[in-house]
Amino acid sequence: DAGRLWAAEFGQNTYDELNRIEAGRNYGWPEVEGRAGRPGFTDPVAQWPTAEASPSGIAFARGAVWMAGLRGERLWRVPVAGAGAPGEPRAFLSGEYGRLRTVLAGGDGRLWLVTSETDTRGTPEPGDDRILRLEVG
Repeated sequence: DAGRLWAAEFGQNTYDELNRIEAGRNYGWPEVEGRAGRPGFTDPVAQWPTAEASPSGIAFARGAVWMAGLRGERLWRVPVAGAGAPGEPRAFLSGEYGRLRTVLAGGDGRLWLVTSETDTRGTPEPGDDRILRLEVG
């Protein structure tokens, strides 16, 4: 999917989104949140309840968009290779590391994640705000 632009949308109340951005399209904000199927608006490639996502960073690696979740405390993988419809989103690391702030794709096939736990408690504790390296299969 080289050359495509992706954006994660932090929803207002109901849904967070992953959008494939194309020139001239209207992705709905603030009139539409999530999939609406309404003429004149482009539905997201994927959507989640805000409790499962609250996206804060995305990266493309190995035919998928990877999205870090703050409130959702998980890493989402959405297969998007090729021109066809995206695959089913799959969650990884659910609740293992707390809030995930950022995800980056390394040139070596690894993902790098940054956790963001001090935001919820206000004071740093051992194990907060870690940098994690993951192998991507």
